[in-house]
Amino acid sequence: LIRDYALRVTYGNWDFLKNRSTDKMKFARHRLAWVAYIGGKRESRRITGDVILMEQDILNKTRYPDASFTTTWPIDLHYPRESEVFTGEPFRSVARSQRIDPYPVPFRCLYSADVSNLFMAGRNISVTHVALGTVRVMRTCGMMGEVVGMAASVCKKHNVSPRDVYQVHLKELKELMKTGVPSKL
Repeated sequence: LIRDYALRVTYGNWDFLKNRSTDKMKFARHRLAWVAYIGGKRESRRITGDVILMEQDILNKTRYPDASFTTTWPIDLHYPRESEVFTGEPFRSVARSQRIDPYPVPFRCLYSADVSNLFMAGRNISVTHVALGTVRVMRTCGMMGEVVGMAASVCKKHNVSPRDVYQVHLKELKELMKTGVPSKL
């Protein structure tokens, strides 16, 4: 139902732009080249880590000793936009962005509080809905992956859990983060 509805929205908007919009001449020579059959989600389930990053942390610039990767994207949230013309389920959205200063996210958001050997990197890290609005972008997710890879190497080297990296081997992880990932392996 959701997939079909999303396709209806996509093709309905395209039809409007091509045939009924006041700007339809701008789109007269445009073609719709591709539509994802199943759209990507902005968010889904998130796993709870030892720290849950919140909006207040970012806006108040809360300092954590295990600062790992930096987010620079604004807090970018999307909300359904009601329409007086269309009375069905809202499918258009409005984006609201709140500028932030670059913010270092704690390493403790990158491992599970409940599953001792589980790392996460991406849209499933330990953040609130609002904080996800700044960490969910690809470059930031890529940096998360680098930190998790470095931390996993520390786990393997010392035969420890992700939490132990924070509690016992944080200095070593920080040195790895300072050095960075080699450009050629």
